[in-house]
Amino acid sequence: MLPLASAPYTLPFVGPGTYLIFGIVLAPVYVMLAAWYLGEPSDGRTAGLGVAYLAGLTTVLWGGLFVATMVIKVAFF
Repeated sequence: MLPLASAPYTLPFVGPGTYLIFGIVLAPVYVMLAAWYLGEPSDGRTAGLGVAYLAGLTTVLWGGLFVATMVIKVAFF
């Protein structure tokens, strides 16, 4: 049985959407990252720059959503 419907959650911020986002939605990103390192011609500097860019973008998006969630919590609850 998949843990998508299990509650209460044992880890903070881990819900059903987390498995969906990291498992299915980001599958093309995983393939792209693998292609950067396993494909030919392989350029480590460019691949590292791409990974850093993706990590930074992800951090900014998730951080912004976290701040927005906390503002909503304080403002309405």
